[in-house]
Amino acid sequence: MKKKKNLWVQRQNRDSFYKLSRKEGYRSRAAYKIIEINDRYKLISKGINVIDLGASPGGWSQVLSIKLATLRSKIFAIDEKNIEPIKNVKFFKKNIEEIDDSFLKLNSLNNISLILSDIAPNATGHKFTDQARAHRLCLKVLEFVKKTLSNKGNFVCKYLRGNEENEFISELKKYFLEVEIFKPKASRNISKEIYLICLSFNNLQ
Repeated sequence: MKKKKNLWVQRQNRDSFYKLSRKEGYRSRAAYKIIEINDRYKLISKGINVIDLGASPGGWSQVLSIKLATLRSKIFAIDEKNIEPIKNVKFFKKNIEEIDDSFLKLNSLNNISLILSDIAPNATGHKFTDQARAHRLCLKVLEFVKKTLSNKGNFVCKYLRGNEENEFISELKKYFLEVEIFKPKASRNISKEIYLICLSFNNLQ
């Protein structure tokens, strides 16, 4: 276990995005993924309400807090793990499986213009198992999106490439005008992760 941890530390020390995140005060290298996604697709804009799913340790929420700091927006972060407080961000310690309609209504999680999902299951080390679990989790996230995203809203979803990728993209296309595949530079080359950029939600389905 110690050897494995040392290898992880060595990899992080060689990682330019990890070094940059420490220098610029972001909690994780993942912050640069959403920065690049937003630079490309211009998703974060004045006055929107946003949900950050799978928010821990808070890198994406930090970016949202900075970009929407002086604007009349609401930022909600959800994760089963605690995160340290972030200015202008309301945090809920919840597993996506635990969220029901009463929770959404109680906390006014509606009229959301943008939902960001960086959720991934705990890795088992078995490629096909991890991909299947990630696929099921993304389907659960999509159910959440259908209940909370406003008409014409946008959705960003982390997805692990696998046999069910085309099936999931086809499902997304039932609800969004455009669905694009994007892999940020901050994603490691060896990683199977991609981000599905889903634009202009149709909540009348």
